Amino acid sequence: MSPSSRPSVVLPDALKIPIMQKLQHRRVVLASASPRRKEELARAGLAPEIVVSRFDENLPKHEFQGRLSEYPISTAGEKAMEVYERMVREDPDDAPDLVISADTVVIFPPEEDTAEGGEAHGEESEILEKPMSKDEQRRWLNMMNGRRVQIVTAVTLAYPSVVAPGYKLESISCSTIANFADNNKDLIEAYVESGDGLEKAGGFGIQSTGGLLIERIEGDYDNVKGFPTAPFWRWMVDLDSGGVFDEARDE
Repeated sequence: MSPSSRPSVVLPDALKIPIMQKLQHRRVVLASASPRRKEELARAGLAPEIVVSRFDENLPKHEFQGRLSEYPISTAGEKAMEVYERMVREDPDDAPDLVISADTVVIFPPEEDTAEGGEAHGEESEILEKPMSKDEQRRWLNMMNGRRVQIVTAVTLAYPSVVAPGYKLESISCSTIANFADNNKDLIEAYVESGDGLEKAGGFGIQSTGGLLIERIEGDYDNVKGFPTAPFWRWMVDLDSGGVFDEARDE
């Protein structure tokens, strides 16, 4: 499909910035089934096509020890590459102009706290993704109760390039600290039994009743929800101003 005949992915209330004008009739894809990420992009005026990544998200975590915040960057990159390459194979004449992927993890305790001189020095930081069961969620929430956790979301872009393998990747990551309140065990148990948080990194959702467990945050709120909206768009504007997307196919 030619760009001129493609329906616009840019919503009427989007800011009239150059990157939005460039994306207007392009094939823009969100490589995620997350309704929160779709909503955050729509809030800024972008309504991408949804093509869910088939990447298993099984990178060996031990390879990232001491640099756990790089784990979501690598995972988001794998998601973007899988979707971009699959779409090109399936329809090389209508390849995507931009694939957006993301990955969110909770790191507990934060690596800065387990480093020498940190308040949790001697403990080992670990990555918490989505809990496999309510029992695991309950264990995590009790473990984090009254303490600091680090939420890291990475966003990767895949876009066409004249250089092999035919596309390039750009990534950004955003880190937020959430401070759990010293919650009564009954509140934690009620939250676990509500069923919320099982589909969220760390087993809690700050935008729902999981927010009752959090005393305060340090950093970007949307990042805790799974997509750092404002940092993402500032980054997109900077990339566009720097000519990063100039290799994308012409109309």
